[in-house]
Amino acid sequence: MLMASLMFSIQISINACEDNNDSGPGTPGSADQFTASNDYKVNARIVGIDMGFGGLSTCADIQITQNGNIVQTALVMVNSDTIPYDSMLESYQTSLSTSTSYDLSITNDGSLIASGSGVKPPGGIPTITNLDSGDVHQTNSDLTVEWGSVTDVTSWKVTTITGGNPSYESPLLSSDATSHVIPGTNFSSGGGTVYDVQVSAINGLYPGDDAAFSDPEVGYDIEGPKGYFIGLTQSDYIEIFVND
Repeated sequence: MLMASLMFSIQISINACEDNNDSGPGTPGSADQFTASNDYKVNARIVGIDMGFGGLSTCADIQITQNGNIVQTALVMVNSDTIPYDSMLESYQTSLSTSTSYDLSITNDGSLIASGSGVKPPGGIPTITNLDSGDVHQTNSDLTVEWGSVTDVTSWKVTTITGGNPSYESPLLSSDATSHVIPGTNFSSGGGTVYDVQVSAINGLYPGDDAAFSDPEVGYDIEGPKGYFIGLTQSDYIEIFVND
C-alpha cells in the first residue's frame, strides 16, 4: 500500500487563511453536514493512486477514534469490500474493487456508527507544472505553486513538509484554482533546508469546509460521527531547497 504519504495534511490544523493568486470563483457549495449522533470521529478517504499509463487504482484510508482513542475492532465496509485495520498506520486500509462511486458503512459493538454514500475520487492525479525536484528557493520569499486541472474536483489544498513534519497547509481552494502562493514566512529555515510541496485534489469538500480537517463538530458527507467522507488524489512531492 502507498498510504503512508496520504496522511500528512488531512490530520493537522488549518493555518490562517493567506492571500493567494487562486483563479476564479470555482464551484460554489458546501458538503452536506450532519449533526453527530455518537461520540466517534471518522476521517474516511477514497484515494485514487496512479498506476501508470493513465490508469487509476482506488484505495480506502479510514481512521476511527472514540473520545480520542483509536478504534481497532470496527467492521468497515466500502461497497462490498471489507477494510482491514493496519496496526502500523493505525487506520483501516486496503485496495478497492473498481466502481463509479463508493458507499461507506462502519459498525462497532453491534451498532452502525457511520454511513456515507456516493463518494468518488477526482478523475486524475494532479501534477505540479512549474517546479522541478531540486529547485532552489530563497529564504523568506513567496513561492508560487501551479498545477494542471483534474476532473471531479470540488476543492484543492497545497501543503509542505519539512523534516518529516507538516510545515504549511493552505485553506481549501476553489475548484478552478490552478495556482497558490505560499507566503515567504513559511520558508524561514535556510541553509539548504528541504521542503516537500504537494497538491491535493479533493472531491466532497468545498472552500469554507476547512473545519472538517481540524476539530469538526459535525459530519461532512458522513452520518453518525464527526469527521468527513471524501475522495482524494495527490500529486507527487516536489523538493524545494531553501537557501539563505
